[in-house]
Amino acid sequence: MIRRCLRYSKYRYTALFSLVTCTLFLLMYTSFSNVLRHLSYGRFYVYSDYDEQTLVDESDLVESKRQQPQIILPNIQLLKEDYFNLSHLTCKNPKLDIDSPDIWKYLQPVKGDLECEKTHNWVYIENGTFRLSQQALHKHGPIVCAYRPILRGKDDFSTVEGQRLFPVVDKMPLVSDFFRADCRARDGSIYSNIHSGIQFDAGLHMRHIWNPMVKTHLGYNVLMFGFDSISRMTFMRLLPKTYSYLIQQLGAVVMKGYNIVGDGTPAALLPILTSQTEMELPESRRGHEGAQTVDRYPWIWNKFKDNGYVTQWGEDGQSVGTFQMRLLGFRDPPVDHYMRPFFLVAESMRTTKPYCFGSVSRHQNMLNWMREFFEMYPIQPKFSFLFHSQYSHDTNNRLPYADRELHDFLVHMNTKGYLDNTMLIIMTDHGARYSQLRKSYQGKLEERLPFMSIRMPPIFHKRYPHLIRNLRLNSHRLTTPFDIHETFLNLFNFQDDSDYRPKSNRSYSLFHPIPDNRTCESAAVESHWCACLQWTPIVDYQTRPLIQKISQAVVDYLNSYLSDVRNECAQLKLFQVHKAQELAANDMMLKFVKSIDKDGRVPGFNPQSNITVEKQVRKDQRMPLYQLQLETIPGHGQFEITVGHDVLQETFDIQKRRLSRINKYGRDSECIARKRPEFREICYCDKFVTNKKRISV
Repeated sequence: MIRRCLRYSKYRYTALFSLVTCTLFLLMYTSFSNVLRHLSYGRFYVYSDYDEQTLVDESDLVESKRQQPQIILPNIQLLKEDYFNLSHLTCKNPKLDIDSPDIWKYLQPVKGDLECEKTHNWVYIENGTFRLSQQALHKHGPIVCAYRPILRGKDDFSTVEGQRLFPVVDKMPLVSDFFRADCRARDGSIYSNIHSGIQFDAGLHMRHIWNPMVKTHLGYNVLMFGFDSISRMTFMRLLPKTYSYLIQQLGAVVMKGYNIVGDGTPAALLPILTSQTEMELPESRRGHEGAQTVDRYPWIWNKFKDNGYVTQWGEDGQSVGTFQMRLLGFRDPPVDHYMRPFFLVAESMRTTKPYCFGSVSRHQNMLNWMREFFEMYPIQPKFSFLFHSQYSHDTNNRLPYADRELHDFLVHMNTKGYLDNTMLIIMTDHGARYSQLRKSYQGKLEERLPFMSIRMPPIFHKRYPHLIRNLRLNSHRLTTPFDIHETFLNLFNFQDDSDYRPKSNRSYSLFHPIPDNRTCESAAVESHWCACLQWTPIVDYQTRPLIQKISQAVVDYLNSYLSDVRNECAQLKLFQVHKAQELAANDMMLKFVKSIDKDGRVPGFNPQSNITVEKQVRKDQRMPLYQLQLETIPGHGQFEITVGHDVLQETFDIQKRRLSRINKYGRDSECIARKRPEFREICYCDKFVTNKKRISV
């Protein structure tokens, strides 16, 4: 900086004077940069280390025989159970064992860090510029590279390659967020890899000026990072370093009663990002009449954009994309920095190290992209949400690879001050769905109880201690993805001196008290997914006639459900009932209502709840619920389903939204997977039956 200043000084003939002038300029520049780093859209926050005592829920401390004893830092003040007033809660969280043998006998987590290429990548990104590694230059001599932009095609399912740039030089500004670099060194060595970064965009840097946020907005950044198919307990088991840092040093609040509201990732993310369920949103399912892309959904990131925010969203696993596998995806890019084109290319590449981009893991690359987003927009308000599935979707055993990387990322973001003005959410969508551990009772509960942690900036703790207390109290109460969306809305309409009024009566801002008597019914959580209901095992289920009737009725329902693809899917038969449980109806339970659509996406709640119903039966009617685990053939598909028994009419209430597939289906449904993906979990392709018959003959 001093040399650059001297070069342009009018006083070069007086070197001493110029040196003093430029040194003073550098000091002023550095000081001003530090002020900018802590400038919050018109408000100045005085920077100071948050060195007060960190309050930690005692139940968040892990006591596991399989892990090293957790060291409690000296600045920790433990909150005992009586702080949370749990005795009056209607919906009480189940007690889960982190060392449960029913879980651990199916877990074989990897040891150590992931091994990527030992030779460091020649190319890296630094604040929107293309950089050549000094290590590569020293080892191989001068390097020349070609740069090929990776761009989005006409929709979410195609990419195009931009014009080739050659040669590119060190420190060249990026012309796209994603690119392929092909390089050759003087000694004949070559390098080829794809990279992700954040391209400079002057318009996005000015958006917060052109679109100023509403005056009632707190102005905090939002930083979200999630994992697929990881329960709260498994997060604690397999990410101990990250978990300890979140709890003890960042003071994050873990929501112990955070309960899913449906099956799979869309059911977990749509309520967070839109406040609605898939059924309540416009038709976007592949293969359905009138279906359109998901652009019409009321995405929360659009509201952030309208208030001057720069936005970022990305996930790996493009073949099973949250909004692309069953749904039609986006017509236009949904956010300012959208990672799907990058992973479309990445996941089509053949490589001997599928978890790496050269010397960098794909998980680390995702974290780097998030860090670069914050570096590119130091004073602009930001909304960022990245979601990782590669380590955990098919099995949880690879998740420990993420621990050191995520821990180090959080340390870096905190040390650099990026979390000083940021709402940090580390989360998962649901627990494991298709694994052996899912068959156990604790595994069933863990599927329904994902990890959700919220960390507010230190300045928020100091200014609004009563709201932080509410957040902590709510951590032991029933909460849902709808509440996360409501909390975002509260950020836009933040008034400390008055109670915030939720936009929906099925959701609450987590900064305000959730009622002690909240039930799954009032929170729009179906009994099938509700983790705070007490089921009673039926010991004689194999001989009880009612269970056999219910089981056959379920199989008949599955075959009826597959009627649209009957020519391609085999007729299913009951093979075996593995387990049965009963839940007698009470005041917390829901009353029977007929489902409206074939897919069973219309919840059948009593009108006191907030979900549309077709009709209500007599108020005094009681309907016991049964939960069964059964297996069908061909294909040996294993399902868990909750069925209502109308004891007056002698009928069964069976709906798709109360059904879970609990073992992997693999390629069993490949004949319809692309055109009618909603049948994947149930269909067993008839061609496989035919092939087996031919082989047997």
